[in-house]
Amino acid sequence: MIKLINVDKYFNKGKQNSIHVINNTSLELPEKGLVTLLGSSGSGKSTLLNVIGGLDKAQGTIIFNDITINKYKSSIWDQIRAEKIGFIFQNYHLLETQTIYENIADSLRMIGITDKDEIEYRVNYVLNAVGMLRFKKKLASDLSGGQKQRVAIARAIVKNPDVIIADEPTGNLDSKNSSEILKIIKEISKEKVVVLVTHNVELANHYS
Repeated sequence: MIKLINVDKYFNKGKQNSIHVINNTSLELPEKGLVTLLGSSGSGKSTLLNVIGGLDKAQGTIIFNDITINKYKSSIWDQIRAEKIGFIFQNYHLLETQTIYENIADSLRMIGITDKDEIEYRVNYVLNAVGMLRFKKKLASDLSGGQKQRVAIARAIVKNPDVIIADEPTGNLDSKNSSEILKIIKEISKEKVVVLVTHNVELANHYS
């Protein structure tokens, strides 16, 4: 469970060009389901998403499961992100010169999982779940945009996080691939909470 209480976020606070991006915002996210932050470009939805995921500082209180965070501490957020949050970005952020398998395996090694059999089981499981198992030896650079986003989803879920944060995950995809990616994300949201940012009203109304 994630709860935000009276969260405020400024850019350039105290200066002439100050922008009040998040204005005394409170919200509570469920333990599972697909929640969409919908709005036009520049409305602050990605900033709010970054605050929820601990990527950006803000004033106010954030409760993440049983952890209450009144002041931003990078050490606390680093641990939460490593163990509890999976990220899906618009631009995939895959290592292009590595195989699909290694891209996902690396994220497990980063959280201290080193057993080869455990890594292989987890990577194969999530690649199968997103329909990419037969491509696991391919380099990321050889994939299409839709395939890269499937791999990015597999990477996000391989550590079995509590929360998936998805920032415009279909922004670089055509309508067919967007629909396929949203179907995968919708399936994930049956077991976890997925927080999705988009400006696409049709997608938001249909899936969330």
